[in-house]
Amino acid sequence: MSFHRNGLHWTVATPRATVTAGALVLATNAYTSAFSRRLAPTIARETVPVVSWLAATKPLPEQIRQTVIPRRMAMSDTRGELYFARYDAQNRLISGGALVNPVNRAARLGKMVANRLMTLWPQMDSVEIDFVWNGIIGVTPDRFPRFHQLGPGAFAWTGCNGRAVALSLAVGRELATAAAGRGAVAFPLTTPAPIPAHALLGWLAPLVLLNYRRRDRRNIA
Repeated sequence: MSFHRNGLHWTVATPRATVTAGALVLATNAYTSAFSRRLAPTIARETVPVVSWLAATKPLPEQIRQTVIPRRMAMSDTRGELYFARYDAQNRLISGGALVNPVNRAARLGKMVANRLMTLWPQMDSVEIDFVWNGIIGVTPDRFPRFHQLGPGAFAWTGCNGRAVALSLAVGRELATAAAGRGAVAFPLTTPAPIPAHALLGWLAPLVLLNYRRRDRRNIA
C-alpha cells in the first residue's frame, strides 16, 4: 500500500485497487506499518505499539446499570495504567488493560478486569466475562497525539494512547473540515519525529507498565 500526489489529486494504491481523490487523511495509528512498511515509515515510528486487551462482561441487569455509569458515557481516568469502561448495545460493560507476562494472557486478563470492575464499583459483587480479545494501541512518549500535514489537502494523525473512542470523534471532524478546505485544524501540525531505537522500545514497552503501576500506587497513596 502507498500514496502519492498525482497532479491535483492524491492516489492510494493497494494490492487490489487504486483510488484517486482530492483529499487524503492517514489515520492508521498503531497499524501504520502493518499495512506496508513503506506507507509512512516516519509516522509509523512516532508511536510505540502496545498490545491492549479488552474484556466484555455478560449483560448487566438494570439494577446494576442504574449506579454503574448510569448515563452510559465512556469513562477513563488519569492513571498511567489506564482504567476505562463503556457499555455496548447489549449492556455488556467493556474494559481492559495491558499485561506484562505473556503466559495465558486471555484468561488472566478476564480475571484482572473482573476484579478491577468490582473494585471500582463494589455494588458489582460478582462479574462474569463473556469475551476477551486484543488489538494494538499507539503510545507516544509524552502521551499526546501527533498531527501532520502531508501536502495540499492531506493530513495524518497518530498516537491515540488508548483513548481513541472519544478522541477520534473530535479529531475526525477537524480533519474532515481541513481536508475539505473549509478551515484550519484546531490543533498544531508538526513534522513527523520518529522515536530513536523504535524497534527496541517495542520489546521493552511491557516493562514500562510496571513503572506506571508503581507511580499510580504512589500517587493514589
